[in-house]
This record gives sequence, C-alpha cells and structure tokens, in this order.
Amino acid sequence: MTDKNRKRNFWLIWSIMTVISFFALFVGVRYVLGKGVTPYNVVAYLVFSLIAGGIAAVLYRFRFIFANSCFLLGIFIGFLEMYRAFWSNLSGWEDLAGFMMLFLWIGIGLSLGALIQLGNYAYRKFRYRDREP
Repeated sequence: MTDKNRKRNFWLIWSIMTVISFFALFVGVRYVLGKGVTPYNVVAYLVFSLIAGGIAAVLYRFRFIFANSCFLLGIFIGFLEMYRAFWSNLSGWEDLAGFMMLFLWIGIGLSLGALIQLGNYAYRKFRYRDREP
C-alpha cells in the first residue's frame, strides 16, 4: 500500500471511529439511559470520540495490527458493557458504572494490544536476528 493511501486511510479511520463512538455515546446516554444531554456533554463526547479515533488511526498508521485490533475490540466490548450497565438497576449509579466499564475495557484493550504487539516485535527480533536486512 502506498503512503498516499495510508495517509488517506488514516484520516478515514479517524473520522469513522470518531463518528461511531460519538453516536454510541450520545445514543447510550440519551436513549438507553434516558438522561438529557447538555452542550457540555456533547463537547465531552466529542473530545472522547476524537481521542479514541486518533488512537485507532495512529495505531493503523504505524501498522500496529495487533494493538489496533485489541483496542477496537476493547471499545466494542466497552460500549456493550456500558449499555448493559445502563439497562441494569443500580440504584442511580448506572451512569457512573457504565462509563467506568467503558473506560476499563478501553484500557484493557489498549494495554493487551500493546503487550501482544511488544511480544510480536520481540519474537520477530529474536527469530530473524541472524538475517541481514
């Protein structure tokens, strides 16, 4: 893949990930949780979505396939767990528990992806150390 295509895909992944995570947060709070959304909430959702999209795009740009896959899986599981917490009856704590689950799974996905990527790097480094580049 050429560098021009990777640059175009970088921005495409960033924008798609930002839009998906923003709408997942907005729908989760507004319709699943049933709370009102203020302009401050929208700004917070947008900032979170831009950061999540940026992380996914940077992982793609540097070709960290394992880390990107684990990160995206962590986001997906995190949103599912957030929705599950919103639907459960936790005596008024469902919003906090839902967001904590979202951030927990994103952290797990990113950390696990980084460990797997590091293990893959170490394996390739020691496996092919005798070959000339």
